[in-house]
Amino acid sequence: MFGGNRMENRMESNVTQFVHSLLGRKLLHICCEAEMMDFDFAPLILHALGCTRIIQNEEILVTTLDYQSWDGVESTHNDEWFHVNRVSSELVGRTVRSVQISPWNDLRLTLEGGTVIECLIANGSPHYGEEQEQWVLFEHTKQLDRRFLTIYNKRIDFHTRSGDGT
Repeated sequence: MFGGNRMENRMESNVTQFVHSLLGRKLLHICCEAEMMDFDFAPLILHALGCTRIIQNEEILVTTLDYQSWDGVESTHNDEWFHVNRVSSELVGRTVRSVQISPWNDLRLTLEGGTVIECLIANGSPHYGEEQEQWVLFEHTKQLDRRFLTIYNKRIDFHTRSGDGT
């Protein structure tokens, strides 16, 4: 499923190299923002907006859909936040051992210890409404030029941004 051959043929080599620059990076922090998860691999940040899940020992530990258990009162009162808080101390500090991209732009990171982070495209073709961001990988640096990759339902946007926000 996650071979990358078809995707790499469609994906420019600089994009492929950028995604694979996650290899060897340590996970420094995980946080939630509503139905999203952020993973800090400084200076790279993975912002997962689509269906995302963390798997360990063949068990799904948490998904972005776990946010649906929200109590409607306090934004952190849901299973997503609960489970991320429960497992983050075990996962922080683990190094990315493999990076795979499926032909559908799903991203799969395997960390040391066998932990898997998956960012799955959440919309089924041909039922796309407007294109939505699924996952974003960017450099968080003070340098003038930063790489910024956005994966949408069916397209990829990759560019360099200047430090002034343009």
